[in-house]
Amino acid sequence: MPAPSARPPGRIVRRAAAVALAAACALAATSCATPTEGAAAGGDPVDGGSLAIGLGTVIDCFDPQVSPAGITAAVLRNVYDSLVAQNPDGSFSPWLASSWEVSDDGLTYTFELRDDVTFHDGTPFDAEAVKANLDRIVDPATASQYAGALIAPYRETEILDDHAVAVHLDSPYSPFLSAVASTNLGFHSPASIAEYGDDLCQGGPAQVGTGPFEFASVQDGEGFRFTRNDAYDWAPDGAAHDGPAHLAEVDYRFLTESSVRLGALTSGEVGFIDQVATTDLATVEATPGIVLESADPTGIPYTYFLNTSHPPFDDERARRAIQEGVDFDAITEAIFQGAYAPATAPLNPATFAAHPDLGDAWDYDPDGAADLLAELGYTERDADGYLEKDGERLSIELIYDPTYQRPERITYDTAVQEALRTLGIELVITPIGDGTYIDVRNTGAYDVVAFAWSGADPDVLRTIYGSDQQLADGGGNGSHATDPELDALLADGILETDPAAREPIYRSAQELIIDRVYGIPAYGAPVLTAHADGVQGLSYGTAVLPGLYDAWTPLD
Repeated sequence: MPAPSARPPGRIVRRAAAVALAAACALAATSCATPTEGAAAGGDPVDGGSLAIGLGTVIDCFDPQVSPAGITAAVLRNVYDSLVAQNPDGSFSPWLASSWEVSDDGLTYTFELRDDVTFHDGTPFDAEAVKANLDRIVDPATASQYAGALIAPYRETEILDDHAVAVHLDSPYSPFLSAVASTNLGFHSPASIAEYGDDLCQGGPAQVGTGPFEFASVQDGEGFRFTRNDAYDWAPDGAAHDGPAHLAEVDYRFLTESSVRLGALTSGEVGFIDQVATTDLATVEATPGIVLESADPTGIPYTYFLNTSHPPFDDERARRAIQEGVDFDAITEAIFQGAYAPATAPLNPATFAAHPDLGDAWDYDPDGAADLLAELGYTERDADGYLEKDGERLSIELIYDPTYQRPERITYDTAVQEALRTLGIELVITPIGDGTYIDVRNTGAYDVVAFAWSGADPDVLRTIYGSDQQLADGGGNGSHATDPELDALLADGILETDPAAREPIYRSAQELIIDRVYGIPAYGAPVLTAHADGVQGLSYGTAVLPGLYDAWTPLD
């Protein structure tokens, strides 16, 4: 059985899945839950004021239709609305679409649109806007790195009238409503697409949505600012309030050092921070007036992907040797001291269809790993203690981008490096900066990459392991897996609409992934954030940041 998600010590606000707040929660990037307890304890919400937020990751692209980054989707949820809102129980509620119907064959979704919605530039949200955005997402020129995969069977949008569209698919696609509920399929103003389409990654006023906040300004490398959309009056049914957001302004600041981020929070320079480091948990707990929040993530845990397209990992035995030769559970415990849980499957436990009992599928077995390496011909050791064959050291390279990699992940990689050294394998950890990492990664010029990936639907497995989802093509297939049997399972998963029937399909896919070692899940990191106790009304879920539509702070 999977280990329960470990929760750090401190003041944790545990959020239940409250259907009554479901639509309001859709203002977060994925599924969500109740606002913080402060909202109930602090009296009635007030309008006005500002909130400063310290972010641990610099955003390299502000266009959620292009960027695959979870932080982009979470932040831009405040600027872009979606056709429907996904509820904590997996059902859907109206948002920009007032209603919808699905054809019996699952190939056509007909949406009736609200007729009272306007973009920040004053232009109407209508059928033309829906078509323009969906067509843009699948256009190869857009170079979407995630949104396009979310609606892979999309064929066309048919305009029925000014406020009605029929979206046609090439094949049934069970995650479709979940996809159109995501920020990644939120809507740009067609006018902004026409004028700034190639530059929307840059952020700023050129990015025009329909959401409760407008993108006011951006300072390259420093941060950016949102201001309230005073015309906003189309929150999903069940939101905690109607009309515009309470906050007048949100100021985001890039504070990539965890100690700097925490210092800014405790000093009052910012009111909220993300990515609370496990080393800072005790300080957060001991600081009066600070609230620690934890949410269980969906999607893919931090996973090591071994490149199957060239030696040594084109041989399953080499992959299995890494799987068995590193005690990932012990490393997770040593580094995170129980704050993070060892990964037990290719999907995080909070994800629908996460496998419940793969925890023992890759037990630590250094003797078995040594036997596998000997089968491959690595029987001698060089002067530094590393295994060699025909005089060549068994050396592999892990690459990462230092601009965006979290320090805790680098620490973890270093611990894996030491474990492999004991096994006799040299792991070279190579930072690749200056904007060249993606180019190197996409050429497959590496042995190992490691990352986590957000996603509320188990179809995220297709993005990460599907043969047609190679990195160079905009997918996330870090292992370069090309497995027809796995592809068939993942295809069955998107064709099947019954959740009870989908679940065993994705569990079988996860068993195959582990059995053939296309990925080695390492640990699942809860979403840890902290805020001043005066910040209230935050709507939490599995996203990396909370929704801000209902957030407010007492005015001085």
